Amino acid sequence: MKLFTKYTRINLLVMVIVFLLSAESTYLLTNYALIREMDADLSGIRERIKDYYGQYHQLPGGHVLDEEQVTYEPTAQEMKDSEFKLVTRYSQREKKMHNFRQIVFTLPAADHIYKVTVAKPLEGIHHLFRAILVVSLATILITILAFLLTNRILLRRLWQPFYDALHAMQHFKLGNTRDLHFPSTTTEEFAFMNDSLGMAARKAEEDYLLLKEFTENASHELQTPLSIIRSKLEMLIQDEDLSHRQSEIVRSAFAAIKKLSRLNQSLLLLTKIGNQQFNDLEEIPLDEKIENKLGQFRELWQTSGIEVSSRLSPAIIRASPELIDILLNNLFSNASNHNIPHGVIAIALEPRQLTISNTGVSVPLDPRRMFTRFYKGEQHTGHNGLGLSIIKQICEVTTLRPSYQFSGNRHTFIFTW
Repeated sequence: MKLFTKYTRINLLVMVIVFLLSAESTYLLTNYALIREMDADLSGIRERIKDYYGQYHQLPGGHVLDEEQVTYEPTAQEMKDSEFKLVTRYSQREKKMHNFRQIVFTLPAADHIYKVTVAKPLEGIHHLFRAILVVSLATILITILAFLLTNRILLRRLWQPFYDALHAMQHFKLGNTRDLHFPSTTTEEFAFMNDSLGMAARKAEEDYLLLKEFTENASHELQTPLSIIRSKLEMLIQDEDLSHRQSEIVRSAFAAIKKLSRLNQSLLLLTKIGNQQFNDLEEIPLDEKIENKLGQFRELWQTSGIEVSSRLSPAIIRASPELIDILLNNLFSNASNHNIPHGVIAIALEPRQLTISNTGVSVPLDPRRMFTRFYKGEQHTGHNGLGLSIIKQICEVTTLRPSYQFSGNRHTFIFTW
């Protein structure tokens, strides 16, 4: 959920709650004030009845009063004036049962004592409640509409520098810091964010250049002594004066140097891919690329007795040609190196999917670790365990999505884009 949506929902919820509480408070306070006023009116009517009887020595008729209902009932003894209370009575005006506020008191008259009941309708309070409810609901709806319109127009405009900065960072690539531009803004927080992002990008650029320089230097400095050692060992292997035991020792050292050289090349390649040093993107006809690669590996597969089948449909992928070449080399090498004698390799290419399947050991690879560095499904293998890691790294910097399946003795890698 977007921040703007969360902010709007929370504000609307708070606003509705505040309006409802305000409406309830207004009703309670108004009701209290009107009840107090009505109680005062009833007390005044009581005094008027007593004064009228004291002056004229007779009970007042209904025409003296307004909308009040007054009843007189003979009683045997006097009673204290009752408290004000709410009752339900029939209203002549409304022609139905209605709420009344009433007071009961006794009035001595000649030889009789009358119980006088004075009730006054609460019609005004009932209408007042409806009016408050209607006004509150109308106010809530109008305020919500105004709030939504204001937020849609104002907040989106206020947050636009934030989205512009995110857009700039999404298209930022190491090595192109000069092309990183943030929109100018007068909002202090967004200006601070732009400055922080710019500083972080420049720092990343500096680290990237240092790492790139180290990678290039390491590639040159390590490969040169390794090449010299390999050359010297090759000369020793060809020396006829070496004993059988010495020859075996030199061959073992030569094999270790070759493995070390391949490991160094693989690690440097992973570093280069991670540093995004392959940015030359092109539209690559993948079917032609695979066809050429099949020609390069065909002699190896024939020597190993591996049967290869291919079904290639035209397919285009936008990526670095060098990375795609490395990817295919690793895929075909893995399918060859981890195959069984007289095994099978099946290659299928569709417009947006590449599938490479090969026979192998009847044990599936660990899907959680298969793409990690130095993982070896067969612990006795002589390979460095970086082939799948390189494949995964290439997929991360391109649009490829890798997946793995195992069935019987078939290991299948599927790449979609």
